[in-house]
Amino acid sequence: MGKPIRNGVIAAGGLILFYFIVMGISSKSWSATISQFQDLWYWMMLLSVGFGTQIGLYTKLKSQMSKLKTTTQNSKLIKSGKTIATTSGTASSISMVACCAHHLSEVLPIIGLSGAAAFLTRYQIPLIMLGVIMNGFGIFYMLKQIQKIKSHVSLKI
Repeated sequence: MGKPIRNGVIAAGGLILFYFIVMGISSKSWSATISQFQDLWYWMMLLSVGFGTQIGLYTKLKSQMSKLKTTTQNSKLIKSGKTIATTSGTASSISMVACCAHHLSEVLPIIGLSGAAAFLTRYQIPLIMLGVIMNGFGIFYMLKQIQKIKSHVSLKI
C-alpha cells in the first residue's frame, strides 16, 4: 500500500474514531453511540472517506512537490494544500461533533456554551452536509494542484 493510501485510510479511520470517542464520552453510553452512528452512518462515512481522500491527495501532492526544485511558488502550493486539508478536516470534525451535540447540551451550559449546543443540535444535518461539501471542494482543489504539478514536471522533461 502506498503512502498516500495509507495516510488516507488512517485519516478516515481517525475521524471515525474521533466521532466514537466524542459521542461515547458525551452520551456516556456505547449503545447510544452505536445507535446514533447507525442512524447517520452514510453521512459519517461520506465525511470520513472525503477527509481521508483529501489527506491521501495531500500526501501525493507533497510527494510530487519534493521531486521538484524548492521555489517560492512550490512552497505556496504546499501551504495552500495544507490549509485546504486543515480547513476541511476542521469542518468534518465539527460536522461529526454536531451529531452528538444534543448530548453535549447537558455540559455546555455549565461552561457557558448553551447557544453552541442548541445551534449544533438544530442544524445537525446541514452542518454535516456542509462538511461533505467542504470535502468535495478540498478533493477538487487537491486534484487540480496535483494536475498542475504533473504538467509542470512534464514540461521540464
